[in-house]
Amino acid sequence: MAFFDCKLKSQALAGTTTVRLFWPGDIDLWRGQAPRAVFTLLHGFTNDGDDWVNFSAALRYAADNNIALVIPDAANSFYNDMAAGPAYYTWLTQELPALLGGMVQLPAGREKNFVCGLSMGGYGALLLGLTHPEAYAGCASFSGAVDMRSMLGAAQSDPRSRMVMAPVFGPELALPAERDLFALAQQVCGLEPGQRPKVLCTVGRQDMEPYYIYQQNQNFREFVRDRAPALDYTYMEWDGVHEWNFWDRSLVHAIDLFLNPGYADKKLGDWAAEAAVERPGREALV
Repeated sequence: MAFFDCKLKSQALAGTTTVRLFWPGDIDLWRGQAPRAVFTLLHGFTNDGDDWVNFSAALRYAADNNIALVIPDAANSFYNDMAAGPAYYTWLTQELPALLGGMVQLPAGREKNFVCGLSMGGYGALLLGLTHPEAYAGCASFSGAVDMRSMLGAAQSDPRSRMVMAPVFGPELALPAERDLFALAQQVCGLEPGQRPKVLCTVGRQDMEPYYIYQQNQNFREFVRDRAPALDYTYMEWDGVHEWNFWDRSLVHAIDLFLNPGYADKKLGDWAAEAAVERPGREALV
């Protein structure tokens, strides 16, 4: 497996940033073959892309499926062009694809590109996927902050949240329609069916305070059902909170939905396999 930790200079960010690239092409199973697809993985608030490498099995799942990974950093930007900060949305949607296209041979074409993210990155993944359906065949939010309007409303009376949100959305904490996932979901419904990206949202039933992520996902789910029914939308929930066991499993489901049907059942079967245990001097256990 080939893994590159790249430092790239960005005009949109007015500085240098890190992007991690993973190729499975030196594995015997895929040797000599181009990657089957590209998954861009977006990190959560206060963190960076190293989390995907250090805390998940993303590289192993990518190797299973001959997937190239692009794992960028985006600070606490919510993947927006910040009101008082760098232009991360422009970086991710314009400058980074152009730079990578000139440096490495990633699979091109909408049908081979997908974007997934957790928490803040879940909002970012849907933002990128719904604003650029010509670039991504699917986008997935894992425990995502999908109801940004409710988050900004709560931040109006919370000084700590305001401190975080104001540099991104401005002192008025206004959410323009082009950054509102609810409005974007409706907009995408106006496209021809083959032009709409697949959308996956996963959330843990116990993912509550402080940001009420479970309720945010219920709000989005109900909106899609009632006002954007043409969206190619899959919703999944199971017992879980805001942590890596949940996000690791979510990535497996995204690969299953977007690229390799049956992969989730295989991995769940691997995890559920019974273990025969033997301890010296004791009866064998099953």
